[in-house]
Amino acid sequence: MSGPMNVVSKALRLGRTLRYVPLEAIRWRLMARAKRVYYRSPLYGLQALMPDDVREPQWVGVELFAGDPVAGAAIAKGQFTFIGTTLPLPTATDGSLRTWLPTQASALWIFNLHYHEWLADLRVAGQRAVARQLVADWLLTFGTYHPVVWHPYPTSLRLVAWLTHGQWLMDGADEDLRQAFYACLQRQAVYVAANPELDLGGNHLLKNLKAMIYGGLALENADMYGQGMAGLLRQLPLQILPDGMHYELTPMYAAQVLRDLLEIRAVLRNAGGAPKPVEEAVRKLGTALGFFVHGDGGLALFNDGAELDAPYVAQLLRQSGADDAPEILPDAGYARLSRGGMSAWFDAGKVGPDENPGHAHADTLSFELDVGRERIVVNSGTYAYQHALRNTFRATAAHSTVSLEGAESAEVWGGFRVGRRPQEVEMILQGGAQPLPGGDIWVEGRHDGFAYVGAMHRRKLVMAADGSRLRGEDEITFRKAARRVRAHFPIHPDVNVRLVSDMEAELETASGVRLRMKIDGGRLDVRDSRYAPQFGVMKPSRQLLVHGRAQGGLCRLSWTFERLG
Repeated sequence: MSGPMNVVSKALRLGRTLRYVPLEAIRWRLMARAKRVYYRSPLYGLQALMPDDVREPQWVGVELFAGDPVAGAAIAKGQFTFIGTTLPLPTATDGSLRTWLPTQASALWIFNLHYHEWLADLRVAGQRAVARQLVADWLLTFGTYHPVVWHPYPTSLRLVAWLTHGQWLMDGADEDLRQAFYACLQRQAVYVAANPELDLGGNHLLKNLKAMIYGGLALENADMYGQGMAGLLRQLPLQILPDGMHYELTPMYAAQVLRDLLEIRAVLRNAGGAPKPVEEAVRKLGTALGFFVHGDGGLALFNDGAELDAPYVAQLLRQSGADDAPEILPDAGYARLSRGGMSAWFDAGKVGPDENPGHAHADTLSFELDVGRERIVVNSGTYAYQHALRNTFRATAAHSTVSLEGAESAEVWGGFRVGRRPQEVEMILQGGAQPLPGGDIWVEGRHDGFAYVGAMHRRKLVMAADGSRLRGEDEITFRKAARRVRAHFPIHPDVNVRLVSDMEAELETASGVRLRMKIDGGRLDVRDSRYAPQFGVMKPSRQLLVHGRAQGGLCRLSWTFERLG
């Protein structure tokens, strides 16, 4: 019976996932798959060999963010590093790569290789001859359609990279290479315009629209430019929430979208001026992104993402002209408590947009805690997309929130799928962190992600007016049979943890800041854990756990992080 039951279980999970997907998105996905037959056919191959009017494009790209000279020097020696993984790609005697599709690489790594964003690294490293050889080699194999390499997402990024660095790349190149490069650039622009990722939307679609805007200006194609601009102006009010946060609710992807909008704005300003909605979206998104910046200058790890380098984050915010970061993002469902050098970020929002929660984690009501410039309580990160640990890092237990035995607050599965997910998520005190007598500030949230097992989770955070302590209250109510409760507190790898008793632990940061964690209700424990601050990077860490049991259909846990000395 296990086989048929497993099939039924998977079918039900798929149904719980597809119920949120618009029919138009499903139709577009099926159409995109059908079109692959045409693109693979000799008909398209013959038609796409050489456009009739090949000419040098307008080099519209603006380099706002310089490449990495160290990475450029490594690439010149055949060492490519993406998402935390370095692979040596051997070259033939003529300098061409032996493979552009290394079998040992993940799909995301291969995508990164074909973005051609490494042109910026080679440019700043003064490696034009290497860059030209790599592009010439790429054109021989992938100058026409390939189902992986010409996926609309990498093709969009590659087109932008070519139009940003193409003039430098082609300066002094022989005529055959120039003609092949210009022809392929034109083919890719037309391809992206015909294949926007309307099934996914989100940051993917914005990348496609950006490529259309660049391509339309570069090729003086008014229809392509108009398609890109009209699509962008439709998407901005959908994807940028009223509080400024990107609707995928992931700090790292908000940073990606902000960079895209900054570069689009720069290109449009050079072309005569950026529309007001673009200018406003840049400022609003920059302000929202500033909310997620920790004391060390990196980003919070809610949902998929990475901390990112602090100087890069600072440059994004500076170029955006962001206002001072707010204490609350009411539409996204995030709040920050900050007093006296202690800061806590609280997630009381949905996991992401229902139609596309691909970057969602089961992290509702999680929080992250800093003291000064040091992280204390963290979410565990992402590590990788195509990996056996993908959903381990997405699971409830990898986040600083409450889990129930045998249940997840969001049904994460596959690489980017979510079935059952919280529908009623509320951040109490919509006006933000409210003061209590004595100046303490607090915020509260609740969610129904456990409703399918008859449970509801409510969490309240209270920060002392002087920033000396953060107190938390978790309340789990059961309408059905009670389950074992665990409150998870992943601790940053740089923090030492010592369990004093089953009610108390001591923590010490790298700089010597000491804290005490005490609980009231339940039993305190410490376990080994893992922390992934960047893609491809995984560090051993510790996780404090509070084990609780319900009595009379109710489990209450109270806990406090208090600075010592």
